[in-house]
Parts: sequence; structure tokens; C-alpha cells
Amino acid sequence: MSIRDTLEKSIFDQTDESTTVPLSIRLPNHLNNELEELTLTLDKSKSFLLLEFIKAGIIETNKLLEEKAMNPQIEEQRDSDDFIKRKKFMLNTNFNNDKSSHFQMLENQEAAAFCKGWKEYICNLSEGDKVYLYQSGVGFIASGTVTGDLIKNEYHGKADEKYCKKLKDFKVGFKAISAKEFKALTNSGANFRMTMVELTSTQTQKLDEEIEKRMKSIHSK
Repeated sequence: MSIRDTLEKSIFDQTDESTTVPLSIRLPNHLNNELEELTLTLDKSKSFLLLEFIKAGIIETNKLLEEKAMNPQIEEQRDSDDFIKRKKFMLNTNFNNDKSSHFQMLENQEAAAFCKGWKEYICNLSEGDKVYLYQSGVGFIASGTVTGDLIKNEYHGKADEKYCKKLKDFKVGFKAISAKEFKALTNSGANFRMTMVELTSTQTQKLDEEIEKRMKSIHSK
């Protein structure tokens, strides 16, 4: 692992693979019987197989949700001087599909999406909109305000497959706000598997307050 990879891992990736959470489930009898058969056939424990099934199920479910989220309707750019028309969005950092794009988004302080069908989400960001970057499996990890025009870059050797807009007043480095914490803070949920989803003013007010609190705790150390 290079020095750059090490720094990216330590600074920009808050994935916690060192701890586990106990989970209790009840299975229908016929599924339990099939699981028993697999444990004997493969010489693997039930807990090992269940964990692998959950991992695979999450991956496939994410793929289905990504397909459903393709081809967003493109809106007209809103007047940046009209504060009432400014919107607030949660943007997924694409960590599950491409870790390097996740790190680049944080390093470059930008909102980005990739490939036809998803990159078009960035076209719906207008000057002055607030964006909260969300890392799947971790939580909200950064925020910033949209500034400047749409930028098109190559992605994996293909021209114009990355759309992005710069973010100013960028905040990063605070302890991630998980989906569970978001629900507790806002008393509401959100579609955490969409590429980009609009948040309410109430939700973002609570997010901003929590981010500010966590940023202060960093500076006080």
C-alpha cells in the first residue's frame, strides 16, 4: 500500500471493519433445514454462511436500487440569487463501486457522479445548493455549498463520464453521522441508496447543528 493509499484510508475512509454487532433472527423451519444442509456440505458454520449471504444480498439489492435510480429527470437551473429556491441534497460518494472516486470527491471538495444514467444527477445542482456527502455503510462524512459551473471529466478512460461541481465552505474530518444517528436526530428517514436525494430543511438544520458540534470537538482536541 502506497503512502497516498495509507493517508486516504486513515483520513477519508471511516469504514469500521474491526467491530461487530450481535443480530438475532428467526428462520422458517425449511430454510433452517437448508442452512443445516449447507453447513454440513460446505463444512462451514451457520454464522459464517449467514454473514456471506447477507453480504451477497446487500450487493445485489444495491445493484437493483442503482438500476431503479438511473436516468433522473433533468431540471432547469434555479436562480442562485433566490434563496427560497435553493435546495439541499444527500449525495452518495460511490464508495461501494469505486473507492478512488470517493476519495477524489473529498480531496477535490466536489459533488460528483459517474457514467450515463447517474452522472446527470449533478445537472440538477444549482449555485447555492447545499450538498451532504454520504458514504454507504458509514454515514454523512462531509458537506459543502455548490459553486461554479458543471465540470465534465474522463472516468476510467472514457470522456465526459464524470460530472461534478465544486463545493465551497467544505466541512470534512468530523466523525461520520450514521443513518441510525440521522434518524434519531431528525426523527425521519431517507433513501440512503439513491445516488442523490433531496433532504428537507428540518433534516438539514439538524445535520448542520450536529456537524458543527462534531467539528468543534475536533478543533478542541
